Amino acid sequence: MTIKAVFFDFGGVILEHADGIDHKAIEARLGLEERTLFHCMYMESRYRDFQVGGCTEEEWLESIRAAAVARIGPERAEELMEAWQSAERPLNKEMLALIERLRAADYKTGIISNTTPKFEERLQEAAPHLIPMFDVRVGSGDVKLAKPDPGIFHHAMRELGVEPEASVFTDDVRAYAEAATALGMRGFHFQGYERFAEDLRSIGVDV
Repeated sequence: MTIKAVFFDFGGVILEHADGIDHKAIEARLGLEERTLFHCMYMESRYRDFQVGGCTEEEWLESIRAAAVARIGPERAEELMEAWQSAERPLNKEMLALIERLRAADYKTGIISNTTPKFEERLQEAAPHLIPMFDVRVGSGDVKLAKPDPGIFHHAMRELGVEPEASVFTDDVRAYAEAATALGMRGFHFQGYERFAEDLRSIGVDV
C-alpha cells in the first residue's frame, strides 16, 4: 500500500534531545553523576502517572523534587530543579526541513508523543510555528494512552483517516518503533536524520 502519512515522536526526533533537555550538560555543570536527572524525573517520580493524566503537574514536580532531595540533598535538589526547568530545548533543524519536504509532496504528518498533559498548549506557547507542520498532534497525557499501547497509534491514525499499512512511525525508543510495526505500520528506530531519510527512501518515500 502507498504511504500516505508519516508520524514522528517528539523528544529525541523533532527535539534534539530525548525530552528536549541536554541532561549530560546539566549534570556536568552541577557536578552530578550521569543519569541523575533522568532517574529523578522519570524513574523515581510520578511521571508514569502524569503522562497518562493520573496526577497533577504539581504532584509530578513535587515527586521530582523529593527524588532529587533523596539523591543529592535539598540545596542541590533546588539547583537541579532550576537547571532543567530553565534549560533550552533545541529543535532538530534537519528533521524540520524533512517534514516540510514531506508536506510539500502531499504526505500527511503527525506527532505521537509520550508527554505530559496540555501538549498542544505547550506547543502554542513555546513553538507555535510547529503546529501548522503537523496535521495531528497526539500527546499521551491528553488521550490517557501511552506508547507502546496500541491505542495511541490507532487514535492518531483515526484522526488522519489512514490505515496502518499506509503509515510510517519513527521513535528514538526502539520498543516504540517495534510496537508500531506490530500494528502493521512501517516502524523505524530513529538513529538520526540521515538514517531516517534512508529508511523512508527504502519504502518509496522520496525525501
